[in-house]
Parts: sequence; C-alpha cells; structure tokens
Amino acid sequence: MEKKKRRQKSCWEIALARARLARCQKKHPILIGWAFIAALLSIRTPFMQPATPQQFDSDNGWSISDYERGFSTTPKQPRERYNEQPTLKRLMRDLRRPAAREDAKQFLLARIDDVGLRGWIIDQIHQERINRLAVHVRHGMHDAKVITSWQAEFDAEKTTANKAINEALTNVPSPQI
Repeated sequence: MEKKKRRQKSCWEIALARARLARCQKKHPILIGWAFIAALLSIRTPFMQPATPQQFDSDNGWSISDYERGFSTTPKQPRERYNEQPTLKRLMRDLRRPAAREDAKQFLLARIDDVGLRGWIIDQIHQERINRLAVHVRHGMHDAKVITSWQAEFDAEKTTANKAINEALTNVPSPQI
C-alpha cells in the first residue's frame, strides 16, 4: 500500500494555527499577535530553502545522506546531565537508571574522601544494591551526615567480616603428623 504524500502546509496556515492555539489558551490579544508574527518569521520560506532540492537515489528512492552531500556529520556535543551540584537524593534516583548511572556515580564518588568507603560504595553500585545506600539519604539531610552513616555501615560490615575471618582461623584444626 502506497503512502499518500500530505500537502505541505504553507507558512500562512501554520502561523494561523499557532495563533488560534494561543487564542484558545486565553492569551492576551497582543501576545496572540506576537505569536502570529513570530510563527511567520520562524518558518522557512521557499526562497530560504537550499538551491538544490532534496535529491533521491533513483534506484531505491532513498534520500541522499548529509555525508554524501559533503555536510559535516560530527555528532553534537552531549548535553551535561547536571547544571548545578545535584543533591544526594537526585544521585540515588539516577543511580537506578542505567542511562544516568555513570554520571551519577562520578558525582557521588567526587564527594567522598575516604578511599575504603569509596571502594565500598563502588561495590554496592556494581552489585546493584543502591537501596542500601539510598536508605540513609533523606530530604534536607546534609551530605556529611549521610557520608558518616555510610561510613558507620561500612565499618560495621568490615568488623563482622573480620570477626568471621578470625573465627574461621581459630577453628582450623591443626595438622597431625
């Protein structure tokens, strides 16, 4: 089934639609006029379009890519995720999202001075135990208090691990000759 090509709306029709939308939203009449004028000015008119029309490959109907036309194909610079220093609550939320995990991890680790605690936090993130970290984070709580509570949990875990190792070493039977 062939797709029908839609008629391209003229700039007048698009501007009129935008002005109607502003009017439906109960905007001030002067703002409606400005929306109409801005819409007219923002739309590319035929004399502003490139001299060479969109070219198609005659074999399969695919349009010619920007690379084939000689335009730059360098990717856009990625936008930074955080404009300002994120809160720990935001970092915990972002650690749960795979797309934001790496950025959030870097911002979180930059706040921690203790190397042992930093390693423990990295381990918690890699094992996806983010809730274990997030339990200590509450709205309005200062970073130092949260880091202190993480340090206490890390020390408690380290102490229990050392006790288990010492207990295992003391219960090892001596070799008999």
